[in-house]
Amino acid sequence: MVLEVPADQPQLRVEFQEWDGYYNANGYFVADDWWPDSEDVGHIGGDEEAMPVGDENASRDNEGVILTQEHVCAGSAGDAAAPDILNGTLDALLAAGALPVLPRPVQTLESAQRRLGIDADQYITQYIICPKCWKHYTPKQVHDLESPACLLEDCDGILFEESLDSKGRQKRQPIKVNPYTSIVDTLRRFFMHPGFAKMIRDSRGYQGGHNDDEDFVMRDIDDGAGWDQCYTNTVREVGNLGSIRDVSRTGGEPEKLTSHRYGLHLTLNTDWFQLLSNRPHSSGPVYISINDLPRDQRFLQVNVMAPCVMPGPGEPNAQQLNHVLEPTSKEFIMLKSGVQMDIHGEDGRETIYADCMFTNCDTPAARKVSGTSGHSADLNPSPYCDFVLVDLNKSHTFYLDGMSLWSFQNSLTKAFISRDATTPRQNQILKDHGIRWSVMNMIPNWEPSSKTALDFMHNIFLGLIAHFFTLVLFAAHMFSGRGGLNSGKQHFETFVNEFRWPSHITQLPKNLGENQSLKKANKWRRLLTVAPVLPWFAWRSDDDSIPNSEPLLSGNEKITTTQSRNPQKLYNAVLLLCTGVRLLATRTITLRQARMGQEFLAQFCRALLALGVPLVINHHLSLHFYDMIRLFGPIYAWWLFAFECFNRMMEKVKHNGHDGGQMEVTLLRNWVQTQLIYELLLSLPYDAHEQERAMLERIIETEGRQRGSMMTQIAIFRSEVDTDKVRLPKKIGKHPVHLIQRDPTGQTYRLLLEYSQICGPISTSSPNFLQLMGCLSFQGT
Repeated sequence: MVLEVPADQPQLRVEFQEWDGYYNANGYFVADDWWPDSEDVGHIGGDEEAMPVGDENASRDNEGVILTQEHVCAGSAGDAAAPDILNGTLDALLAAGALPVLPRPVQTLESAQRRLGIDADQYITQYIICPKCWKHYTPKQVHDLESPACLLEDCDGILFEESLDSKGRQKRQPIKVNPYTSIVDTLRRFFMHPGFAKMIRDSRGYQGGHNDDEDFVMRDIDDGAGWDQCYTNTVREVGNLGSIRDVSRTGGEPEKLTSHRYGLHLTLNTDWFQLLSNRPHSSGPVYISINDLPRDQRFLQVNVMAPCVMPGPGEPNAQQLNHVLEPTSKEFIMLKSGVQMDIHGEDGRETIYADCMFTNCDTPAARKVSGTSGHSADLNPSPYCDFVLVDLNKSHTFYLDGMSLWSFQNSLTKAFISRDATTPRQNQILKDHGIRWSVMNMIPNWEPSSKTALDFMHNIFLGLIAHFFTLVLFAAHMFSGRGGLNSGKQHFETFVNEFRWPSHITQLPKNLGENQSLKKANKWRRLLTVAPVLPWFAWRSDDDSIPNSEPLLSGNEKITTTQSRNPQKLYNAVLLLCTGVRLLATRTITLRQARMGQEFLAQFCRALLALGVPLVINHHLSLHFYDMIRLFGPIYAWWLFAFECFNRMMEKVKHNGHDGGQMEVTLLRNWVQTQLIYELLLSLPYDAHEQERAMLERIIETEGRQRGSMMTQIAIFRSEVDTDKVRLPKKIGKHPVHLIQRDPTGQTYRLLLEYSQICGPISTSSPNFLQLMGCLSFQGT
């Protein structure tokens, strides 16, 4: 793939090496096949032709054979006897004269999965990667290599080891693999889901500029200015003097993504988690969500793509990550030009366009993907402005009007210069300008700053809030144990332990007074919910006021901090933090509200400086959430809680513990097969046998026990699918609560009554009960 510059401009060819492969008869992209007789890694294709998932016209001539295959697949997880069970049942059918001659029944578990369309290996390419630089090679390329040495200049990596199999034939065993599943192929499958295409927002006729009105209520990502800043059919031209421009392929004004019926705004996320408990091993899934889906469908696992899972044991460096993201970047470029796809229920094919609207990762991963310097860099710790780290604890840097934003064009120019520079020169550019080469820069209209979201979950919940409680309040012993049962520590523990939370949300641990460490963002979020009341309850004096003097310490409490311990000033900081976060994290928001929330966070940072509290880089980065909301809409619509849940799902997958990328192959296979089973469920014809429906429910339950939330996700998926095909979870019984028995004072009833009056009209009430409680009866309007 070549991006060319007009003849009258300085020339520099920017190329991608074309990847090897072809589109098979079913319309799926297939990488060149594995070399013969490979047994240790998966392959594309095979001895049996797959039954395309969702193909209602596929052969279903013999229900007995289909039920046999589904029965074996349902119970085959980790069962070495599954092939024997399959063949035994087929023999029984043959003896009864019920086994058809054509189509020939398959006799292996892999072929049965392939025939049913739930063989994940058909959709996964296992690239062989150099263990040093992570350059990707297709199986055919490795098969044709004369030596196992990596072809990249200045790399001494070894790609494979040679050995002889049991038949004396030479075999090449890859040292490291990276599993990959095509984004285009996944979208082809998604668009064959019944009702999926109708859920995609039609943005044609979209009128941008909503945010010119600061009182416009933003409800989702499409209300952000970034929704209208994605383009199609554009190419990136690079001059040899560093000039960068994106132009239309056909001339004239570039086409906006919103001008197409199916123009998908995609979000890319990646993160690493520890896969093993007995030794360090970081695996890194890459997720892609479709923002054009409704918010309640956007983060269902069956609607989220996982192109690859980066192998461990360590996280990749900049060069390695670029090689990993290269296939994804190529497919982004392909989708910007449009790809023809079949749509369920429609006769003709439609052109599907897509663009990466933004990347949404935690701060370390976001810097790696975008190619910007780390958050601990001295000169460029922020990719959004010209802030320098030496000014972190200076109050004047926490005024919103004093920030100077980055030059987007300059950052791109420096990135392309870094691409072809020597290693020392690359390091110098990174130090001086905060930018290095990222393969994402090959995507037209991509920009490393405006296309990189600032993660609210880690910055605020695991950043500012955790810092304030652990390093400011707890470290300074603001909840001292002096005073025994009447101490601030005891009041703190009493409040936390006796506070009643709704059963469906994350609750705080009972021993928070002793174990003052919360590992989950949701728990810090809950702590902030009660933070306006909790310090007051612990610090209040007899007249319910907060004292203006530092709390006394017990004999064994030692203070290592130098900040002020004045409860009144610290409580004021608590209120500023709570108010700022509350305003910024609402489900709907206006820019006026966002500016107000941003100002409260700035005041919170200045209040900490006045108390003598040393700040961290998260405090500065938190000043950029107004810009994030302006670009991407309400934070609630794109924060990282869903992606963190996906990581936890992958952590629960059973694997063999083998290095070299084999565990990551298992993780990706699990992800894809979950979606394939779901698609098999959707593709059932209306006249399917009852036993087949029951068998598929058994498959779903089996997978659900192994993968946790799969059953729930399938159950809540809303589309134009016959509801009889999905067995919904049992409803939880609801029992009335007798408020008089729970609270004879009537205070709970009064609060509930006032809340009901605010939320909605009530047509009738019970005069006798209201009079009994000392309340006035009322009539709703």
